[in-house]
Amino acid sequence: MATKYDKCDYCGGNVREKRVTVDLRVKGKLFVFDNVPVGVCHKCGERYYRGPVLERLEELASHKRLFKEKIQVPRFDLAEAMVF
Repeated sequence: MATKYDKCDYCGGNVREKRVTVDLRVKGKLFVFDNVPVGVCHKCGERYYRGPVLERLEELASHKRLFKEKIQVPRFDLAEAMVF
């Protein structure tokens, strides 16, 4: 059952629960979680995370062996490109 959310704090739009992909950094490591239940404002896109959901994501990130696959992410230092 979907959680009920208040109106968006930023624009007043309706917030509805959706399943989204969340990129989370824990201790300098990047973790990607799919199908995370999050409140999303239909007007401005602001996301609202429930405490228990965030706690569970952090807990899962500490058990790296549970992840199904690893992905490679390109990394670029923009400061190096800005040198003239």
